[in-house]
Amino acid sequence: MGKYPKKLFDILVGKVGSEQGVYSAIRRKEKNFKAIKSETLFYLVAAENNIKISKYTDDEKILTKVDELMQRQGNNLIKKDNNLVQEQTNSKKEEIDPFLLPLSKFEIYDDLSKECKIKKPYSKEINHAVLTLEEFMRERMDLPSSTYGMDLVKEAKSKGILKGSTDGESQGLYFLFASAILWLRNSGGHKKRSATKDECFKIIMHIDYLIKLFDSLCNKFLKG
Repeated sequence: MGKYPKKLFDILVGKVGSEQGVYSAIRRKEKNFKAIKSETLFYLVAAENNIKISKYTDDEKILTKVDELMQRQGNNLIKKDNNLVQEQTNSKKEEIDPFLLPLSKFEIYDDLSKECKIKKPYSKEINHAVLTLEEFMRERMDLPSSTYGMDLVKEAKSKGILKGSTDGESQGLYFLFASAILWLRNSGGHKKRSATKDECFKIIMHIDYLIKLFDSLCNKFLKG
C-alpha cells in the first residue's frame, strides 16, 4: 500500500475488487497525466469510484488538483462524444448520398442505368440520356433509324400516343417530350455547355420518368 492511507485504500480495494486493480488504475492515470504525483492520482481513482475523498484528506492542493483532473477528463469525454457523433453523421451523409450509388439502385430504365453514369463530363451523360429516350421512342413506335429529334414527338402525336384526358393535358404531354428534345438535347448538341453533378443526376431521373411515361402511353393508346 505504501504512501496511500490504509483506510481509504481498503475501501477502494472493495470498490475495484483487488489491490492489483487499484495499482493498475493508478498506472493508467499516470500514462494520461505524466506530471501528476501518484498520490494525487490515487485520490483521483477514489473520486471516480464515488468515494468522498475530502473525508480522508484535508490537503487542499490534492483536493483542488483532483477536481481539476476530473474536469479535464469530463471535457475530453465530451470531445470524444462530439467527434463520434460527427463521424457517424458524416458516415450517414455518405450512405445516403445518391451520387455514390450506381443508377441501377434507383430502379430506372435498364438501358439508361447501363449506359449513363454520374461522371464528368456531365453534359455528355445528359445528352446520352436524351438519346436513350429517342431510341426508346423510335423502337416503341417501330420507326426507322432515320427518324429522330422532333420528328419522333410529332409521330407520337399523330399516332395518338400523347393523349391526355383534356386537350390541355394532351398539349402538355406534347410540350413535355418536345422540351426534352429542344432544350435538354439541343442545348448541348449545338454548342458546348457545362453541367453540374446535381443537374446530371436530376436530368437522368427526369429522362427515366419520360421513358416510363411514354411506355405507359403506348400501352394505352398505340394501335397495331
